[in-house]
Amino acid sequence: MIWEILIAGIVGGVCYLDRTAAFQLMLHRPIVVATLMGWIFGDFFAAAQVGLVLELIYLVHLPVGASLPPDDTGAAVFAGSAAAFISRDPVIDGGCLTVLILLAVLCAELGRWIDALVRKVNGRIARIARSAVERGDIKAVEQSLLAGLTLFGITGVLLSLLFSVAGVAVSSFLLPLIGADMRLDLGALALILPLVGAASVFACGRTEKTAWVFFLAMSATFAVTMITRWTV
Repeated sequence: MIWEILIAGIVGGVCYLDRTAAFQLMLHRPIVVATLMGWIFGDFFAAAQVGLVLELIYLVHLPVGASLPPDDTGAAVFAGSAAAFISRDPVIDGGCLTVLILLAVLCAELGRWIDALVRKVNGRIARIARSAVERGDIKAVEQSLLAGLTLFGITGVLLSLLFSVAGVAVSSFLLPLIGADMRLDLGALALILPLVGAASVFACGRTEKTAWVFFLAMSATFAVTMITRWTV
């Protein structure tokens, strides 16, 4: 288990770098990150399910420019790790899915707060680099750029370790405490969460003339998801 958590920290750190500091290959998206956590912790499909829901919820929140969106990468690390660790069946229980998504939202807000602190420190590094440019000190500029990249990388690894450990802990100690009746009640919300994400995407998109295409695509996605959950 220790090796799995360490691997999750390294892989998650690379995905965190992809958010803003490097690469920009969309490796940080929840569907990708959660699936990677599932591969590491042994249940690819269960982790992909929570990643799909988180992708819908956070699809319109992009870390571009000066925006500071919720930490969807950290949310996916947490939920993907927890879902893969607890699930030994092809399909994760609907009640567990709901609990993990709600807790993942809290992880996303914690990650956003830490991201704000990191950006403040990176702003100071940027001012040092600007002064170095004015002095013509190329070496100091290179060191400043490397320092900023290292800051984001180390923070990503630490957050990934934190969220993966939290996911394993929640799946080991918290979820087993939830009774069957409460799981059944929470399972009803599992059908609503994807629709909440879909509504968020629709509200932020320019789909006046193609709304029927959007609803048709979302209906097909919802149907496939439900069929997969009950037949696989």
